[in-house]
Amino acid sequence: MTASLLIKGGLVADAQSGSCERRDLLIEDGLIAQIRSANKGNDPGVNVAIHDAGDRLIIPGLVNAHTHGHANLMKGVADRWSLEASLTNGPWLGGGRDPEMMYISTLLGAVDMISKGCTACFDLVYEFPRPSAAGMAAVAKAYADAGMRAVLAPMIADRSLFQAIPGLAEAMPDELRARIGAATLAPGREIVDAVGAIAAAKDTLPAGISLAIAPTIPHHCSDSFLQECADLAARYGLPIHMHIAESRLQAVVAHRLYGCSALAHLADLDILRPGFVAAHSVWLDDRDLDLLAEHQACVAHIPASNYRLGSGIAHIRPMLERGITVALATDGANSSDALNMFEAMRLASFSSRVFGSPREFWLSARETLHAATAAGVTVLGLPRCGRIAEGFAADLTFLDLNSLNFIPLNDPLNQIVAAEDSSSVSEVMVGGRFVVKGGTLLTVNRGELRSNVAAALDRLAPRIAESRALAQKFEPLVVAFANAMAESPLPIDRYVSPNH
Repeated sequence: MTASLLIKGGLVADAQSGSCERRDLLIEDGLIAQIRSANKGNDPGVNVAIHDAGDRLIIPGLVNAHTHGHANLMKGVADRWSLEASLTNGPWLGGGRDPEMMYISTLLGAVDMISKGCTACFDLVYEFPRPSAAGMAAVAKAYADAGMRAVLAPMIADRSLFQAIPGLAEAMPDELRARIGAATLAPGREIVDAVGAIAAAKDTLPAGISLAIAPTIPHHCSDSFLQECADLAARYGLPIHMHIAESRLQAVVAHRLYGCSALAHLADLDILRPGFVAAHSVWLDDRDLDLLAEHQACVAHIPASNYRLGSGIAHIRPMLERGITVALATDGANSSDALNMFEAMRLASFSSRVFGSPREFWLSARETLHAATAAGVTVLGLPRCGRIAEGFAADLTFLDLNSLNFIPLNDPLNQIVAAEDSSSVSEVMVGGRFVVKGGTLLTVNRGELRSNVAAALDRLAPRIAESRALAQKFEPLVVAFANAMAESPLPIDRYVSPNH
């Protein structure tokens, strides 16, 4: 990497001010050292390379606040799956993988995201039956090899789906009930110890990769397990990232188990804190939002997955009114398929308009771009990233202004959200280093990756065949049970029509 690089004449978008102006950016040692008005008379100085960005719109690198690298090999497997159908298929969707497969799956997702302008992500990593140091190292290496920043959170629980939902196991026919044990996780003590060992070695992770912890769904975790996770987080300074009130069923189950919402229960257990990330957050009421704000917790808003799984529509404006940081995310490739943050922006913007509120309450283009950049950085805990400002990391995405998405160029910020689909991404820079240039990925050979993915799937198929066949038998029964339980009354509605 050249120590100094002058990016000349780019149209620089600033979500903070809402402005787009021509600027020269001087990059030194991976940071934006200087921003100045674009001027042909500017002296670049000695030993400064020049990159002409005259036909580029430059935005901060996009940040994906919630995904699952283990799911990238399962793109396109689901059609008309609800969340509970997806969870029923979880043992084969994320199981059977050795570290090499985890590396290939994660690398595939990293390449997908980088190619679409995303420079950092929060990856909730699943290993069955427990996390391993080798698996986490493989995932970390994949992101480092791709040239992407990442926060890695072992996604863990001590209760299976059938143990978590009251009455579900008992509702299964006798011949299937005997097979429920096939999806049982390792004992909670073993899982906590495994994560503790990973956390103790977190300083050995590659540069740009850090660690968090993800007890997956509140009722999939015993209270003692949750408290041990919180203790680990406090001991090692780790963020906590959980799926919260993603589906209507989850909200119903929480009230049956705890007599209150899942967030209220987590607050009672002292789990909520700064650095806590509530993913999805669809079925939250005003008291839940007050709790998030009170504890300075954040939200990962995941509209594509919420739509894809029929989970409902999260209401973002009441969160922002309370000062809650709301970042955008795609979820994993098994539940949103496309790891496209431009799609996440468009869906977030448009879905903010379905609640019958005045247009002043809709998400603006500026707010939406902020959620996909600076707010994501807050969720990931990345220092001095997410903005195009002096002293900040040179994590940049360049969009080609010759693209039809920007012809005519009437309002760049609005067109980023409402027109761009990632096809205009021409260059991507992470820490002052180009990882995509002229539309070509520089860090990974795509042809070799495609061959490796095919080989991994060939090896994986026989490993998961039995669990996949078993899940197909369980799925219609689980979904029917879940649908019936989910009809219990709730004080809020997050569907477009109550007659869903």
